[in-house]
Amino acid sequence: MRRKTPFDQFNKASYPTGFSIIAFLLRVVVGALMFLAGWVKVTTDWSAAGYLEHATGPFASWFQSLAGNVFVDQLNAWGLLLIGAALILGLLVRTASGLGIVLMLLYYFAAFESNIAHGYIDEHIVYAFVFALFIFGGFGHIWGLDSVIERHIPNKKKWMRALFG
Repeated sequence: MRRKTPFDQFNKASYPTGFSIIAFLLRVVVGALMFLAGWVKVTTDWSAAGYLEHATGPFASWFQSLAGNVFVDQLNAWGLLLIGAALILGLLVRTASGLGIVLMLLYYFAAFESNIAHGYIDEHIVYAFVFALFIFGGFGHIWGLDSVIERHIPNKKKWMRALFG
């Protein structure tokens, strides 16, 4: 007999339809948040220079050296926009969420001293854990394009299946 896991207990105690709806809405809302943050940066003369010039913490000098770099500004703006679009569409959710974690950790460490002023947990850490939930929870399969695309991937291409989730 198979031993019950914590997930088995969670699955038994949850309401699958309600959970699916909330999981879908969480993915779309976080996606919209990222997309709109990116959209504002892409469509205006935005720069991360002011933010990066005032970086604090263990990597402050590295972040400060990036201030005013147009490539860094564009990478940040388009990264947010594309992560958001992927989450909204449910397309490459695992990949987008992995990149989202990297972005949130960069934001966290760039303003480290202000982020830990009230403890070590701030919104960037919370978002990073939400992205981790998207990665391990298969959130792209809840009314997302990942489930449609994955059906057409041959079983031999397991590395491709890992991208869609």
